[in-house]
Amino acid sequence: MAHHSITASELKFAVLDPDWRTKWLAGEKPSTRTFAPPGTPRAMGVRFHKEVETLVTWLTAPESLAAAAKIDTAVGLMDHLWATSLQKLTDRLFADGRGEEAAVFTDRMRHFCARIADLRRRTARFENWQDVFVGAEQDLAGIPVPVGDHVVDVRARVDAIRLHPERRLEVVDYKLSQGQEQKADLVQLAIYAHLLPLWRPGCEFCGTLEYYLPQFSEVHVSRADLADIFDGMVAPVLSEMFAPKPAVPRPSAAAPRPASDLSALGRATVEAFRGFNLGVEVAGVVEGPQLVRLRLTPAPGVKVSSLANRAEDLQVALRLAEPPLIKAGKGFVILDLPRPEPKPCLLKDALSSGLAAALKSTVAFPIGIGVEGDPVVADFAEPNTCHALVAGSTGSGKSEWLKAMVASMLLRGSPADVQIALIDPKILTFAGVEGSPYLWRPVATTLADAMAILRDAVAEMDARYHALARGGFVNLGERVAAGERDIPFLVLVFDEFADLVLAGRDDRKEFESLVARIAGKGRAAGIHLVLATQRPDRAVVTGLVKANLPLKVCLKVANAVNAQIVLDEPGAESLFGKGDLLCDFGKGLVRAQGLFIPQPEFLAALLPKAGDRRQAGDRHRG
Repeated sequence: MAHHSITASELKFAVLDPDWRTKWLAGEKPSTRTFAPPGTPRAMGVRFHKEVETLVTWLTAPESLAAAAKIDTAVGLMDHLWATSLQKLTDRLFADGRGEEAAVFTDRMRHFCARIADLRRRTARFENWQDVFVGAEQDLAGIPVPVGDHVVDVRARVDAIRLHPERRLEVVDYKLSQGQEQKADLVQLAIYAHLLPLWRPGCEFCGTLEYYLPQFSEVHVSRADLADIFDGMVAPVLSEMFAPKPAVPRPSAAAPRPASDLSALGRATVEAFRGFNLGVEVAGVVEGPQLVRLRLTPAPGVKVSSLANRAEDLQVALRLAEPPLIKAGKGFVILDLPRPEPKPCLLKDALSSGLAAALKSTVAFPIGIGVEGDPVVADFAEPNTCHALVAGSTGSGKSEWLKAMVASMLLRGSPADVQIALIDPKILTFAGVEGSPYLWRPVATTLADAMAILRDAVAEMDARYHALARGGFVNLGERVAAGERDIPFLVLVFDEFADLVLAGRDDRKEFESLVARIAGKGRAAGIHLVLATQRPDRAVVTGLVKANLPLKVCLKVANAVNAQIVLDEPGAESLFGKGDLLCDFGKGLVRAQGLFIPQPEFLAALLPKAGDRRQAGDRHRG
């Protein structure tokens, strides 16, 4: 058997970058370093790992076990760090004019201490820190990995190995950056999880990515998913590099095909997967407004994860602007490709072509047009869609989606039927609507005004409950159906709620309390919440906020972590933008194209002419 050698970092780059792999195979030594964007503070990753290793080593060392076991809070851990090394480090950084780096680094260490204090609390029958950590910064020196008739020695250094109360052994990788790098992080974690059972036979490892940005967030990856990533992405590259086979002819990169040539698109996709030694057949093709959905049947033995892990390779082969979304469907694999010429989805056209008939109540609204052309609708009057969480990065179409949602209700009801409260910190999304008869309160642009609207809404909700009780009604919809229409539905729309969550501790606590009260009792009173953000990280979309908003609408987000936070699974990072979305009604994800309303039409919906307003009032009174 021939022996070869490679590091885990080199193998990760070889998997992710074909050009890097080509240079390495040619005998060059391409760099494995990555650089932060210009102007960003230095991450100080080497020092972070050193401080973490020193702390965990002290916590688990036999001579310090008894003293370390007495430290059970993040503050205690931070005090130990401060006394042993952190004070000297920050003093030196400030002396060198690097105060911002010192502050960010201190925050990272504070979040790390809070994290391991939580780990201690989750450990049943804790006696000492060896019940949490098996090891820190573990060197794996030349683990022999069989590859065909060869053996490849893979060298690695694992950040931490821990005991997990449910998953037994857990390999942990600490990360100080996120962005577009999560695929690389998952590949590296999968390599570690493959090496560790070879290092310690009989052991099986799940994985966790821990991000310190400096705020803490985590991504758990099961043992099966790590194995799928390794089998689908790493193993083929190892075979190509160290056990080469006769090359399989790959299709030449073709120019994007017209949307009408769907059979050709299917053939190109099948040929592309064949070039990766993955057999598929096209079971059906659906043409949506912005995408073409291929329904693929995998050949026997081909895993869905192996197809999904080739999304970026398929992007190159088919000359796509973004990696396609690939996921399991009912009896087939879904592959969504962009239409070369997307069709516009205008709210006005949709309402005139049958959408209005699907909107059964005053507060029903369209989420978008589904892949097969059917309207996807929700209704605030229904328990599983009574409040909504909306997320989407800049350029995703989030603000346009919000405007179409609002306009769809106002175009079908008078100010006596439905009213809205708008919170617009950016002062752009809802500009020009002042004086609208539909506004329950003036548009809020400050934290104080937003909190005042929430407090008023809670008071309004309590008053409505008394009115319902006097009439013997269960909810406002039942009261309206009985002919008592003096209380309108009320929809509170926050175009960005991150500032409220990230405000001071007292403001955040009050905000979450008010949201929970309205979410818990608002539906019956006809008061509904829509919270939108372009920052769907764990600091903003807290567990309390997410749990109280049953409808999730996620447009394109920056990375898979953000998608996971909103939808409990990745995918939204692969959307095409401009209104392309995934929504969750509690029964699985649905993909749709959000509707668009031009600004003049939006203003016309909120500011109807006097005659139109009078006619609407006449219809209401009648």
